[in-house]
Amino acid sequence: MNIMSNRFIPILIGVFLVIIGLFIPNPIIGIVICLLLAAVVFYDEKIALLFLIVMVPIRPFLIVYNSGYKFIADLLIFFLLLKVIYNQRNNIRNLFRFNLLEISYILFLVVGVVSALLTGVSLAAIIMQVRAFLVFFLLYYIVKRMNIGEKDIRDFALTTFITAVVLSIHGLVEKISVRTLLLPELWANMTLSPTNKIRIYGLISGPNELALYLFIAFLISFYLLAKTVGKQKIFIYIGMTLMLSVFLLTYSRGAVLAVAAFLVAYIIVNRKIHHFKRVIILVAASMVTFFAVASLSEYMDKHVIVEKAPSEKDGENTGKGKNGGLNRFKEALSEENIELSNADGRVYYVKKAIEVFKDKPIMGYGFATFGGSATMTYSSPIYKDYEIAWNFYSDNQYIQILAETGIIGVLLVALFIYGIFRMTWALRKGSLISPLLLFFLFGGVTSAVVYNILENDVFMLYYFIVLGYAYQLLEKGKSSSIN
Repeated sequence: MNIMSNRFIPILIGVFLVIIGLFIPNPIIGIVICLLLAAVVFYDEKIALLFLIVMVPIRPFLIVYNSGYKFIADLLIFFLLLKVIYNQRNNIRNLFRFNLLEISYILFLVVGVVSALLTGVSLAAIIMQVRAFLVFFLLYYIVKRMNIGEKDIRDFALTTFITAVVLSIHGLVEKISVRTLLLPELWANMTLSPTNKIRIYGLISGPNELALYLFIAFLISFYLLAKTVGKQKIFIYIGMTLMLSVFLLTYSRGAVLAVAAFLVAYIIVNRKIHHFKRVIILVAASMVTFFAVASLSEYMDKHVIVEKAPSEKDGENTGKGKNGGLNRFKEALSEENIELSNADGRVYYVKKAIEVFKDKPIMGYGFATFGGSATMTYSSPIYKDYEIAWNFYSDNQYIQILAETGIIGVLLVALFIYGIFRMTWALRKGSLISPLLLFFLFGGVTSAVVYNILENDVFMLYYFIVLGYAYQLLEKGKSSSIN
């Protein structure tokens, strides 16, 4: 496989422009650069998709230096939408042809908005929450109406692989340097709890988000393995080992839960594990790297890094030491953690969600009222009545949907998941995206218990792109069966 692409140069130019914006921290400059990147859709809309794949995982890092980059995903997707509308100008009816998946999700958004307006939520908060739910969903609408070929899939996979390798290398540097190198000063000086100090946050600025992203990239890399011959495979194997190593070093229990659910589903569907030997080798190599990096990081923390208070140098106090990270998994179901969860943690807020639901069971209180991204900025008009902290984040997609949209919202989301399930089941075997679809469905449904998965930008970015392509595969299958 020739790994070079004629899209490689435009992507490098785009990355160079973004780097320039980091040294000119003027938000206007940042927005102008975003517009320049978005304008590439008039030349090749597939490059705009590749820009999203590169920029969205590092968007939190970019925003630290230039707040104008906050709009990078929104502008790229908006311009892509305009291009699709332009391309379909002679087939207007196709722009308004929606399937069950789209209809149920759109109605879910309508219910959330109407309920929020009736509750008295500010328009700004509603818009912010709708944006979180809608912006990446538009990629499904966009991609299903694009012509995707083998070259596009190769560029998609290769861009993902390179970006993930860069983020993995950065993550290892962050871990070994004990968060003193290649991080913005704001992040390096951030106060973290003892159990979180040992985790890799990366340029994505979140260990859970980073873990999910790296596993998605890991699965996509199998496509490159299948299409690569000779010594080039070595580089793919090395990259995949780095991804899996950093995945482990995030110590993300939610991501491990998602992967476990996927593996069970994959084995049941396929009844045998493809690439079993290669996976075992990759896992073994990753475990070696994992323990080596963890040990080196511990040594650096104790003997080299000196810009810390004495209390932070004590492995016992920080939760470090040889088993510090592994204890995160061992203690997940400990009696102490369960008691804390009942007092003011996940279990406590599940009870709060049920309490809120009982008061407004039909349509809930609406978007931006219970533990979403908008409430982190604007809080919620119902928090005082229910004695909920103003900056509470639900970390559970189900209780957010239950409290904000009630029975109607839950039923619409169930229809949405059913639509996804039908697509996934139809392509569960034999397609190059079958493993990805299984992971997104079963991993997503599982991780929604511990994450607000619909607000996870990278997860939804990849999911809706892959779903858009899955729709095309199903439509091609229908056409070939008719012919």
